[in-house]
Amino acid sequence: MSALVQNIGLSNDNPSVTKISAYARIDYILRFSKQAILVIDESHQQNAALSGQFLASLSEQHNAAYISLSAKFNNIQIRCRIIEQLCTGELFDPELSLAVSVINLAKKSQQAISIVLDNAQYLSLQILHEVSQLAAIAKKANLTVNIVMFGSVQAGRNVADHKSLFDNKLALLSAQSGQLLSSTSSLFKNTQPSWHFIVKNKWLISLLIILLALGGMVIGLLKQDSFNFAKSIVPTNQEKISLAKVLAKPQTMVLPNDAEVNTQALAAEQPLVAHQLANDGAISQDVYESLMNPGASVEIKAPMIPASPADIISAIAIADDDVLSIKRATRTDERIQKKQDVTADNNALSKQLPINNNYYIGKTGYVVQIAALSDFQLPEIFLETLTDIDYNVYQRILNDQPLLVFTSTIYADKSAAQLALSQFPPSLLKRQPWIKSVEVINSEINAFLYSQ
Repeated sequence: MSALVQNIGLSNDNPSVTKISAYARIDYILRFSKQAILVIDESHQQNAALSGQFLASLSEQHNAAYISLSAKFNNIQIRCRIIEQLCTGELFDPELSLAVSVINLAKKSQQAISIVLDNAQYLSLQILHEVSQLAAIAKKANLTVNIVMFGSVQAGRNVADHKSLFDNKLALLSAQSGQLLSSTSSLFKNTQPSWHFIVKNKWLISLLIILLALGGMVIGLLKQDSFNFAKSIVPTNQEKISLAKVLAKPQTMVLPNDAEVNTQALAAEQPLVAHQLANDGAISQDVYESLMNPGASVEIKAPMIPASPADIISAIAIADDDVLSIKRATRTDERIQKKQDVTADNNALSKQLPINNNYYIGKTGYVVQIAALSDFQLPEIFLETLTDIDYNVYQRILNDQPLLVFTSTIYADKSAAQLALSQFPPSLLKRQPWIKSVEVINSEINAFLYSQ
């Protein structure tokens, strides 16, 4: 018998529905379709009565587990309580689903198993799916495993929202009429009012309204002149001079008898004329004089234009480059002088010590490194400790500082070098000499020569 059948109402006033005992319907489904059953009713007291009636009807051969669920139970606790009630002392694996654990118990005991879960609305989707699979697997394995759950309408809504997971695995049953219910029943549809979304998300809607208001204020302010920076500033009270009105007035001028021009007076008038031309434009007298004396022209100096920020930054950059060039030249001179001093010290030292870098070049093997000194003024005590052995000296660079490295002669293999090290006098052994490869020494010599 399919669990998803035609929708049947639950109203007591519906005469088209034949009411039967819910317990009889449960017994019928467990005998023939053997599906998991979810009994739905809004009255929790009636669910409790039905669950007690079902448990009382089980025979003594049934191995039963009953759990009254609450919101505090998690999946592991539910699995653990079911296994503990079905088989006391059985080890519980929280990673195994109920379908695997209960089927294994049913095969061991060969006893009918009944699991009753009250307040199924607190079940998670995972456990609800596991018990549905458990009933389906037990049916295929010819094992008697009865799954009966009692819950409110919310439990039915959880099934309706994921009806593809429970198709032909779970039967929805009305506690009032005892009839089967469809997952598409109007009972399982969300009947929350339209304003429920507004109440639930009032803070989000309030934030959206505030953002829209702020956006409108910013747009309004941008439209005002105080935010329009691209608009050019024009003086409102600038005096406007009309050349046509000035020329319309009668003009009088007395020409001097002497044709010579007084250069001193002309020079004194030039700044005044330039100032007037820069501020008011051409006046009628200037136009008339230019017409009467085309040869006489007044030289006008171009006004001073202030430097732009780009010109100032360019000048500062040029000055910084000059200072940087001077500093770089100074540092280069210092490095050259330092190298000359080091070269002079090395030449003086080479006359006192047997420095022979070529002794190591092209050779292989091992040496005993005795010491590495950066002070060219070698102490006499140290030189006296080297009188009893054959040693060589080469130069290397470390942290931009030249060093003198004292080693023994080259040995063919490492064991020979270790034997020679063991025969060193105690005065040298105190310096903790160690074995070193000639290839490493050649690399250090090349680095020193490259730095010179």
